[in-house]
Amino acid sequence: MVKVSIPVMAAVLAFGFASSAGAQEPRSSAREEVQRKYDARYRAYHLRPRRRDEPLRYLNISDYEVREIQLVAEKYLPKVLLNISPVVTGCPCEEGPQCTDQVYIIAETAQSAKGLQLSRVRNAWVVGTVQQWFLRYDELQSREDKMEFRKFERAENELFRDFPACVGELVPAENKTASTPKAEPKK
Repeated sequence: MVKVSIPVMAAVLAFGFASSAGAQEPRSSAREEVQRKYDARYRAYHLRPRRRDEPLRYLNISDYEVREIQLVAEKYLPKVLLNISPVVTGCPCEEGPQCTDQVYIIAETAQSAKGLQLSRVRNAWVVGTVQQWFLRYDELQSREDKMEFRKFERAENELFRDFPACVGELVPAENKTASTPKAEPKK
């Protein structure tokens, strides 16, 4: 039987714990990275711009708003506007607290139809953050067959890391915690 002194045994045990902790850390960070990718893909899947029919805004749409929508749409869609959905109230939190309403428009070409979701932010119709992200995503998807697999996968993962996150109202600057979302008041 080999006799081992207590300091030597303590050093071996400490080394063993340190190396096992170091080995587990990359595994847990890799697991967290996979979870982040899954969460972003899940949110993206559920927030893909599409026509919504409720809850409807009390006053649907004005002539002025139709002209405003046409001006925004000209930058992204062919000149022929086929359909403007009803205006719905409320936006996903990823659009930010300034978003109040959304509308989905479709333009048709001889080959296909293309849709675009607009968000009402600060009383103006704009292409919202989620729709902007999906424009970038669709552009990447169109280049997939021309890219090397690893480069495409890297670009796609980077894009999913940039998927818009929910933005809450900020606490006033006096509280020095301006980056934390404000809690809802109790009723």
